[in-house]
Amino acid sequence: MNEITVDELRDIIAKIISRTIDFHRESKSLINESYVKITGNPTEDEIDDFIVCNVLYDPELMEQLLDPGLLGFQFKKAKVDTAWLKEFEENTVDWSNNQTWLASDEPWLITIPNREPEESLIWKPDSIIKPNWLSNSPSYLLLAEDLIRKGKLLSQMNWRDFEKLIAYLLEQDGWDIELTKATRDGGVDVIAIRNDENIGLIKSVWQAKKYGLNNKVKLHEIRELSTVRNDEFASKALIVTTNYLTKDAIDYIKRDKFRLGYKDNDQMIEWILKGKNDL
Repeated sequence: MNEITVDELRDIIAKIISRTIDFHRESKSLINESYVKITGNPTEDEIDDFIVCNVLYDPELMEQLLDPGLLGFQFKKAKVDTAWLKEFEENTVDWSNNQTWLASDEPWLITIPNREPEESLIWKPDSIIKPNWLSNSPSYLLLAEDLIRKGKLLSQMNWRDFEKLIAYLLEQDGWDIELTKATRDGGVDVIAIRNDENIGLIKSVWQAKKYGLNNKVKLHEIRELSTVRNDEFASKALIVTTNYLTKDAIDYIKRDKFRLGYKDNDQMIEWILKGKNDL
């Protein structure tokens, strides 16, 4: 099995349809007076049109090829075998020479059926869990990992995305998660519950602080977090920040380390990279 991005699959399509794209454009100009014929390589819109009309692609493949997700096609990856890739290229070549495509027969631009797709080789998961993350939470993880890789700050994330990232990482670590309503009121952002086989249910509450370089988490915020923990009847309360904590804030947490905790910027980076490796 080889790893390939959706961006690379779309490049394969572009290369193949470039052989017949001029014929397609000429046909389109004859049946659509408002169409302005262009030249050069296939555009992204033309690639999308080809994908939508290609009846040789299954609905799941179409969806993956058309939806860039949060980060773009270059971050959407799949594991494919040689046989599947060969079939994909053959189906692309066949449809690029099909009369429907060549004649720009526009009625084929129909909505893709909204149904549960059958499992196909390209998106075949290693476990039963992974398909859920292919189209959802990994985007927040990949976004954070991309910021780290480019030497940028985690504080550049949208504040709600940062909360969702924390929720995803906790769920990946085996917690049952509740992401609270986006109120930005200084309360609980994530509630995490886990059933330990020895001591029973554990409830932790998490507060996200998306702070820039000049704003550290202060003592009074930890004291407020301690109150929130009591109000929520939680076992432990933790604060997560894209910056660091002041010394007195850390000292306060250490004095109550069984009921309070924190993750600063460095610890967040380690957590994110671990989560990325676990995908």
